[in-house]
Amino acid sequence: MAILIAVFVLTRIGLPGLITAESQDWNFIGSVGGMKVELAGDRLLVACNVSGTKTITTRPTIVNSGMGIRELKTSRSDDTIFLTVVTGASKKGMSTECDSISLSEYPAGAYAIAYLDPDGTTHPLGTLLVP
Repeated sequence: MAILIAVFVLTRIGLPGLITAESQDWNFIGSVGGMKVELAGDRLLVACNVSGTKTITTRPTIVNSGMGIRELKTSRSDDTIFLTVVTGASKKGMSTECDSISLSEYPAGAYAIAYLDPDGTTHPLGTLLVP
């Protein structure tokens, strides 16, 4: 059974994803339970868990026991904030959950939030108003 699980994990995320950092696409995010965002003061709360043990917006279809989040990449282009989850082999101190992002340096205004795939494809997550 353990061999079957190992083969499944390797075919799903690949050996590089277990050894090095790998930016994940939207299909992966959906397979581990989805993602949602909300504003709390000057912080963007990002709900996502790469373990596949929590439903955020969709029911998880895979479970990852040895994977953690190395980074939640953020970038901004005009009035859009882009997010990308970077995963890797779980190490001491790594979390399976996304962290919040400070928006204190962002100019006041309305922003679209989108997930950015490694290939440049975007997926809308919502809009927010930075005070």
